Amino acid sequence: MSKKSTSFKHKPIPWMYSTAGSMIAAALMKLNPIQRRLTELEIRNIQDYFNSDFISPAQRRRIDNLTAFMMTYYNAIRRLAKVSRQARQDYYALQRQGCFAVQELPPLMQPTHPDSQNLPLLIVPGLNTPPVFFREMHLYFTEKGYNVSVMTLPENGLADVATAAAQLDAEVKSLKEKCAASKVNVIGHCLGGVIAHYWLETMGHPKPGSPIENLVSLGTGFMGAEGVQQLKNIWIPRNPGKPVPKVFDELIHWNLNVVRHSTEVAYHSLITVWDFMVHFRKGILEAAADGSCRINNLIIDDPAIDHLTIALNHEVFRKIEQMISVNRPAAIQTV
Repeated sequence: MSKKSTSFKHKPIPWMYSTAGSMIAAALMKLNPIQRRLTELEIRNIQDYFNSDFISPAQRRRIDNLTAFMMTYYNAIRRLAKVSRQARQDYYALQRQGCFAVQELPPLMQPTHPDSQNLPLLIVPGLNTPPVFFREMHLYFTEKGYNVSVMTLPENGLADVATAAAQLDAEVKSLKEKCAASKVNVIGHCLGGVIAHYWLETMGHPKPGSPIENLVSLGTGFMGAEGVQQLKNIWIPRNPGKPVPKVFDELIHWNLNVVRHSTEVAYHSLITVWDFMVHFRKGILEAAADGSCRINNLIIDDPAIDHLTIALNHEVFRKIEQMISVNRPAAIQTV
């Protein structure tokens, strides 16, 4: 990361955090060359969705490139109006535009709610995403009576998946011990979902006694993520002489869409059709041939929710809360 971007992150830009200001800023950012390349992925996503069997035959239609561009551009402008002012601040901080709403989240040294009947909750961030980006989610579930911890990924998510999975194993054990709980619930955003699934599939948890009750993945590409190629293309010229992190290619070529192990875990995958990083079809989970795993795929077609705002939107938080409290798998749903 350049010195300029590092210092820029620590400068608040108040006008961007208002409703009108966020719409203006989003409109300008969408014209950035990097954003335009991601928009091309979003356009293909929307075109495919409206012509897919995920919607009724009466609603299917072919959308030309110009119409799809106008849809993505319009909704990008109004999307941040659907989240809180502080969530907008966190959104722009992740884009290296301004500072985060808080400098750090309070570490869970002991249970915030010692008498809570809810299982403790561990949030696993995505690629190059600091824990403070999940301030809104952390606050929501803490106020709902959950003991919440947000993991710090090794190298801020640039370490390979196996290294991050080993740390996740330690985080789960630590959270269980602190809260005297037999299991935890895990929410993984983007790369965080990949790490959690890899950990469950490869690190010895197919037998009875899984440490996780619910695994919720947000915007996770189980069959690859085209948008990560754009991030890799950005990272290389900004880090001359440095080895390219292995995790980029791991995410681009990932293929772990079939859940085979850990049948005690209820898997939930939330993917949005407006996701500029992951094609919505690549976020769908499948069960093994024997159908023993509990899987709930939820496709969100709300234009106010995309790859980043899925981790900031209270409507998403409410859906997650319902999932981890009810724990009932279902067929693929569209909401």
